[in-house]
Amino acid sequence: MVARLPLPEHDSIAIAESVIDERVHHRDFFDSLKEDWISQILNYRESGGNPCVVNSLNLETYISQQRIDEERGKPPRLRESHDPLTRLTQRRKNSLIGLYQPDEGKDLHRILELMRDKHKLPFCPCCGEPGKPGTLDHYLPKSKYPEFSIVVENLTPMCSDCQGLKGNDVRDELGNKVYIHPYYDPIEQVLIELEIRPPYENPSAFIASVPNGTPEPLKSLIQRHIKEIDFVSRFEEYCSNEYSDLLSMLAEEQEDEDREPVQKTIGRFLAKARKQAENRWEAIFYRGVLSNQHLLHYFEHSDLSVHLKDVE
Repeated sequence: MVARLPLPEHDSIAIAESVIDERVHHRDFFDSLKEDWISQILNYRESGGNPCVVNSLNLETYISQQRIDEERGKPPRLRESHDPLTRLTQRRKNSLIGLYQPDEGKDLHRILELMRDKHKLPFCPCCGEPGKPGTLDHYLPKSKYPEFSIVVENLTPMCSDCQGLKGNDVRDELGNKVYIHPYYDPIEQVLIELEIRPPYENPSAFIASVPNGTPEPLKSLIQRHIKEIDFVSRFEEYCSNEYSDLLSMLAEEQEDEDREPVQKTIGRFLAKARKQAENRWEAIFYRGVLSNQHLLHYFEHSDLSVHLKDVE
């Protein structure tokens, strides 16, 4: 499950101002946009990027009448609108989106590379899956909010699975926010629970859930987030594999007279996992194991030798 991340160190307002200063083409548009762009960044920070609060800018208002008149006498490009204002607006939207791919050697290129590749995260902050996330996600999608394409508060590391599953609809049909924001939402207050159902030699189900005591509206937000990134089925597959490995390891150690109690072994695994995040998949799994006294009794007192076949 998602983990709370510290905000990026880089200043989005300074980045926006630098980008505007570097503009050669369409400088009038960017100069006109500047004040509202900065206000929009401040609004994003204040609201925590909440799509129920932040509305995308109407880019039409930053295109001068002179530009419209000049464009009126020109033929539209392939698949462009015949209306000059509409096509100019789409082009400037593309200009803002294109800022996300700066030339190599630019400061912005270095910043984005650091955020994408040098974050040192060993798990995806969107879902908690182990492994270094290799992409940057636009929390508010740049296709709908082009002015946030290079706003660092809007960019979060993400695994490719989550990137493929997370859509552009950041509000549901009732207008509620769909996704947890790793920089702003207090997810660290919530410990995802795991129920492991018998028979313990081959569990019938691994059921992850949001604790009943989680306050609203955070509980409903987490449930929507879980649904959209297909967390349940992805995590269940992980649990099945992790459980099989754990069972095999415990079976190997069962013949050792000096082995430590199973509860202590599981506790060590949990302590290691939770140092990185309470809701990374290993932490959820071992927390679920450790909270299940019947399962611990099974591990400690049942003959696990049949499971040695899994490691032969």
